[in-house]
Amino acid sequence: MAHKVGSKAAGKRAPMHLIKIAFILSFLALSQKSQVQAAISSELDHHLRCLEVVTDAGALMIENSITAIKLLSECVGYQPKIKLNGSVLRFIRLAHQFAKKAIYDRPECLVQTFTTGVGLIRPIIAKFDSLRCFDD
Repeated sequence: MAHKVGSKAAGKRAPMHLIKIAFILSFLALSQKSQVQAAISSELDHHLRCLEVVTDAGALMIENSITAIKLLSECVGYQPKIKLNGSVLRFIRLAHQFAKKAIYDRPECLVQTFTTGVGLIRPIIAKFDSLRCFDD
């Protein structure tokens, strides 16, 4: 089971950039600053750099979530029969069964998944810390 979670073909990077753009635009809309203030303010520029790092982390986690869930289900040994026309309640029930199996039967798989996730975002966390985003 030697899968690389972060490896993707170069052609499949476009959705990640769209996710980043969506995050940045959402955060800009929430900032409630005028365009003139945004162009002048170095403080806002600093906050935007911090938000860019946060969106990078979010996009990386979203990009790798399907692979991580697939690897976790293989490790746990949970292979349900999924119907494409199933109800939302059935999907919730399957997610609950999967979580119970991962937590109670094979917690080491869950720990491995979280360890991999932390390893993926560790460089981004270091960049966030170097920007001193919480220091005001």
